[in-house]
Amino acid sequence: MQEDEYVQELSRTFKALSSPTRLKILRLCMDEERTSRELREALGISKPLLISHIRKLLNAGLLDYRLEVDERRKIVRKYYRTRINSPCLAELLRENRPKP
Repeated sequence: MQEDEYVQELSRTFKALSSPTRLKILRLCMDEERTSRELREALGISKPLLISHIRKLLNAGLLDYRLEVDERRKIVRKYYRTRINSPCLAELLRENRPKP
């Protein structure tokens, strides 16, 4: 990876981490997968605002998801989970973490 690419990626990561709401999303999704509904309820924010935060975390590579299809109800659910490749960052997010 070129130096400029590395710096751009690092910049995206730090921008994604600059929001208290996005940090809360990462912490909520560290130990178990969460749906957007669960995240909205835990954070007390609107769906459009949550989607905006999730998009930034996905683009920074800090959040991942899996799809689950409910054929009977004809819906698709996304289950989000934190995706941290840095042990240091994972430790910072876990440190002194109060239980939800």
